[in-house]
Order: sequence, then C-alpha cells, then structure tokens
Amino acid sequence: MSDTGLASSLNIVTLVAVLIIAAILFLYFMRKRSNRHPMDTPRGKAAEDMRRKEAEEERREEGRPKL
Repeated sequence: MSDTGLASSLNIVTLVAVLIIAAILFLYFMRKRSNRHPMDTPRGKAAEDMRRKEAEEERREEGRPKL
C-alpha cells in the first residue's frame, strides 16, 4: 500500500471514530434532564398549555379568528 493510500485510510478511520465518540458523548449528555429543552419537561408542557388557553381566550374576546 502506498503512503497516500495509508494516509487516506487513516483519515477515514479517524473521522469515523471521532463521529462515533461524538454521538456517544451527545447521548450521554442528553440523558441528564437539566440538559434537555425546558419545554420537553412536564412543567414546560403545562406552561405551554396555559399559554395556549390564554391566547385562545384573548382571541375570543377580541373576535379574531384562530390562525
């Protein structure tokens, strides 16, 4: 195998290894609840429901159609 063939193979193997490690670290990071998006928690969903109900009431009061 020539030097360029060995170097290109090493580059591809290194890239794949780094991507696999990055994916594993990302999954480990997302396991913690505090690292998730706030709206994905039960409190976030409750806040979204409350905001939606208030917006619907405001639309009804002003006579605006639902978007």
